[in-house]
Amino acid sequence: MSWELIPDGSQPGGRMPRRFPWGVPLTVGVVTLLVGLSLLVWPFFAASRILALLIGAAFIGGGLATIVGSRARGFGTPAGVLFIVLGVIAIAFPELTVSMLVGFVAATMLLIGTVWLAIAVRMREAIHWVFVAIPAALIALGIVALIWPSLALIVAAFVAGLLTTLVGGSLIWAALALRRGNA
Repeated sequence: MSWELIPDGSQPGGRMPRRFPWGVPLTVGVVTLLVGLSLLVWPFFAASRILALLIGAAFIGGGLATIVGSRARGFGTPAGVLFIVLGVIAIAFPELTVSMLVGFVAATMLLIGTVWLAIAVRMREAIHWVFVAIPAALIALGIVALIWPSLALIVAAFVAGLLTTLVGGSLIWAALALRRGNA
């Protein structure tokens, strides 16, 4: 077996290598940047709409998959229809959807924090302060989210907006680097 050097990066047969379509990451980057900026500017409104749309789409997709997958068995169609109806309700009533989601996340934080703290208390001899501080913070954040769900959603939307804006900006930067041929 021998290796052949190919001059100028061209492929055998005289074909030039295909360049990555830089427009795709640019488009995704611009959309991601706009979503991130909307979360920063209008955190409650944007977060409730985006979350409701994502949850509704997940329910509808799950319902369709359940219906298609249950054709052979024949008993999953009612569950699939229920999922689709729940998805439509989630999209139609975003405030209800988001308040239920925030309540669920808060209750989950309380449960996980409580169980974690109970395990830490049982391990008295080998306990480190981190094993008490983290569950205590989870319990405190869960209580705050239950008492002030709007505040919890705004803070989560703001943090998500910062991260999404950074991801969108980096995608735009990478797309422009691809266009220039630097990547």
